[in-house]
Formats: sequence, C-alpha cells, structure tokens
Amino acid sequence: MEKLIAFSGAGISKASNIPTFEDLGDLRDKLSREYLQLYPYDFFKILLHFHNTIKAAKPNPAHLALAKHQIPIITMNIDGLHQKAGSKNVLEIHGNLERLICRDCSSHYDYKYLEQDIICEKCQCVLDPEVVLYGDSLDKMNDALTMIDKANHLLVVGTSYYTSTAVDIYNYALFNKKKITEINELAEVKLPQILSKIGD
Repeated sequence: MEKLIAFSGAGISKASNIPTFEDLGDLRDKLSREYLQLYPYDFFKILLHFHNTIKAAKPNPAHLALAKHQIPIITMNIDGLHQKAGSKNVLEIHGNLERLICRDCSSHYDYKYLEQDIICEKCQCVLDPEVVLYGDSLDKMNDALTMIDKANHLLVVGTSYYTSTAVDIYNYALFNKKKITEINELAEVKLPQILSKIGD
C-alpha cells in the first residue's frame, strides 16, 4: 500500500490568484534578512501587501484534493491555503504570515499593526515575520526529511526547483528511492485526477 506525502510550492497556489516569486519580479530579493535590516519600512510595506493578497485567497481544487485524502504535506508556501482547505498534517517549512513577533520580548502582533508601526510598542525593537527569509537558516528541514522517511511516494506539486529547499527535498527523496510524481503545471486540474485514481 502506498504511503503518500505531498511537497508543495508556489505553483499550487497560482490558481488561487497568489503570484509566484517569478511573477513578482525582484520581490524575491526583497524578502531577505539583509533587506529587512537595511530597509525595514519598505520591507514591511511589501509584506503587508502580500499578506492582504493571501488573506483574500481561497483554496483551489488542488488544495481541496489533498485535504480530501488527508495526505501529509510539506509546503514551502506561507499562504495557509492547505489549512484553509482542511488539511490537518501540514509542515510549513518556510513559516507563515499569521502574525508578527518581537524577537527580544516575544510579544506577538497582528498584521494590522503594520498599518501604524513596525516597532514593538513594549521594547522598541523592529518586529519580525514568522517567515524564513532568504539568508535565514531552515530549522524545519529535519522535520521534513523525517516525514519523507515515513512515505514511499512523494507528490511534488507546483515546484520550480528555484530554491535550494526544493532541490534538497527532491534529491533526498530520490536518494532514498521514493517514488516521485511531479505535477508542476495545472495542478488544480491534474492533482485531483491523480488522487482520485490512487484512491480507487
């Protein structure tokens, strides 16, 4: 019996009107630790806009298909659409846009707070998103590899292998002789069809 696990990237959410980094031009360079440190106000202006785009998005048939079959998911996405669709076992390897944190005093803030300030009102430090930025370490990689160890079939969905995270996970599954199925275009059409056949 196959034990499936899904690994999703930005392409799975494109049909939910969330643009990929390739679509957003130089945004990828601005979602970095260095950019946050150098231009904090511009960084959070960009992040707030991205947060509002994500907040308005709804899961598409690809998200819903994974949720229907309750397939464990490793996702590079920070949009929360897998959870909105009803998936229970989701590892957000790059974090999410649910809240902001002050790394000094551990206070948490809603994203609406960015409309008035980017500074913690308690200790006057610049806030931080709970997102892995370019230049940060990837603390959840070992958790992702453990999930792959427990499966024998990896569904790669909406991933361009543009990041080292995607390459590392793909190569790990390949090295450990996992079956790999790639659905990197029209995932909202192809993934429900593939899962319906697996479930029959």
